[in-house]
Amino acid sequence: MDRAVVVGVGNRMKGDDAVGCLVADELTAPEKAFQAKVYDAGTAPENYIEPIVELDPDRVLFIDACAFGGEPGEFRLFGREEMDRLAAGLVSTHTLPLSMTAALLGQQTKATIQLLGIQPQSLEFDAGLSEPVSRAMPGIVEFVKVWVAG
Repeated sequence: MDRAVVVGVGNRMKGDDAVGCLVADELTAPEKAFQAKVYDAGTAPENYIEPIVELDPDRVLFIDACAFGGEPGEFRLFGREEMDRLAAGLVSTHTLPLSMTAALLGQQTKATIQLLGIQPQSLEFDAGLSEPVSRAMPGIVEFVKVWVAG
């Protein structure tokens, strides 16, 4: 079995941007027996580069709200090249663009790095998840479980 790492990314104070963090919460709930290392990286995923590198993973999955032109709550799996295209011209809520964090990880590991992007409806400050993203949560969590299982 390969070594997989899951990294939830986002700002819990900005509506649907919290989705990556909330998926990480769901995967690490005490009653769950999840078979991968999971980090809730919040708005600073670059702070997790060293711990991830130390794990020497085969695969890394970032989970983040991502405006890719889909319907709110829709989610898609993106590779490194697509992450770079998505980051071009976007204003990020993270300290460094996620594509830069992925590039730094790629320089230090042989891991396949992917992004599970969730189309947000709202990034309003001090708002909860929108209804479409909230409804998508069980499917997103199930997708991540299948991704980890390989």
